[in-house]
Amino acid sequence: MSDLGQLLKKARLEKGISMDQLEEMTKIRKRYLEAIEEGEYKILPGSFYVRAFIKSYSESVGLDPNEVLGLYGKAIPAPSVEAVAEPIRRRKRNDTRSTEKLSKWASTILMLSFVLLILGVLYYFIGNSYGGSEGKEVNPSDKITDKFPDPNAAGGTATGESASGNKTDAGKQPPGGQAVTPPTGQAVAPPPAPIPVVTLARTENNVDYYVATNADKLSVQLKIGGEECWLRIDKIIPPTENRKQERQVIEEKLYKKGDVRDWTSDSSVYMTVGFPPAAEIVVNGIPISLGTKKDVKRIQIDLQKSI
Repeated sequence: MSDLGQLLKKARLEKGISMDQLEEMTKIRKRYLEAIEEGEYKILPGSFYVRAFIKSYSESVGLDPNEVLGLYGKAIPAPSVEAVAEPIRRRKRNDTRSTEKLSKWASTILMLSFVLLILGVLYYFIGNSYGGSEGKEVNPSDKITDKFPDPNAAGGTATGESASGNKTDAGKQPPGGQAVTPPTGQAVAPPPAPIPVVTLARTENNVDYYVATNADKLSVQLKIGGEECWLRIDKIIPPTENRKQERQVIEEKLYKKGDVRDWTSDSSVYMTVGFPPAAEIVVNGIPISLGTKKDVKRIQIDLQKSI
């Protein structure tokens, strides 16, 4: 048993915590916890998980994880060097094509919605206009000249509607020429909200950088379809005059098969996925490609809020 394993086991026994209870508290399999106590790190699924497991173990038995890692960090195997999953140029080209197709569909849907909205408004107003003029047909027997006085009549005095200065039927607009005006208090429907878009901007230093537009916040959904996957999600705090850009941990956990988790953030996020093939991530309703490689995946999603 290693010195680190003895320290952790002693703290666990002092707390009166059994291995089964510790497994439930940390969500880490019992055989992995026993391997940490015995110093058998090769049993763990990968060197990347060693520090994460030791940190969770330390917190559960009341030890300071940073102090434990600082004392025994040299005895813990370092994470393996990550390999580039695939050529960056090919990934950018494929994602660019997908983004262009999505943009074309979004533009087409918005255009059709706008045309249908205009046609609906015109149909409503024109229908009201013709409905108000029903029952006002002109009698063919009424002659327009009958409304005016005979200039040859005695005294030459004008009688009828023209004498009072009122307009006659000759000055009225026919029903077909009436101006179309909206009813009083009628509200016009607002234009449809823009469709959220998430685009891969670049891949740099083994990190995929995405840009989310047409949204005021990020909605991240996680679903574990494989056996298990460790994931950490951080909220990115923008820089100010007095400090640099920082990351604030939202959650760090080993998820098991069937687990589902949702997060909402009003700023950009940074995610580290320990076993990408076992996870499915959707941002603002759009799936994020994690690939089929078993190497650790790092993703940053920058939120560009609409003005």
